[in-house]
Amino acid sequence: MAGPARVICDRCGGVIPQHAHYVVKIDVYADPSMPDVSLDDLEETDFDATMARLLEEMKGATAEELEDAVAKRFEFRICRSCQLRLIRDPLGRGRGGGGGAN
Repeated sequence: MAGPARVICDRCGGVIPQHAHYVVKIDVYADPSMPDVSLDDLEETDFDATMARLLEEMKGATAEELEDAVAKRFEFRICRSCQLRLIRDPLGRGRGGGGGAN
């Protein structure tokens, strides 16, 4: 019978004792709120030109790149030391404190 699988910290590469790791889940997605649009905005918009511009911007992009532009999910296993560093500086800016919007 094989023993339990080792968990390796995705951040520092250290071996983590069994059942002592932390799971970090990150969801990155485009702002889902709709901008305010007036009737004048709609009347002044050239939808054909807008669509042509969007298609040109997407040309050459892979399906994965297009999907990543909308949403991406990550999941990591980390050790206690890395968990403490992540909580102190979640964006890796080299400073303490959490800050930021939830």
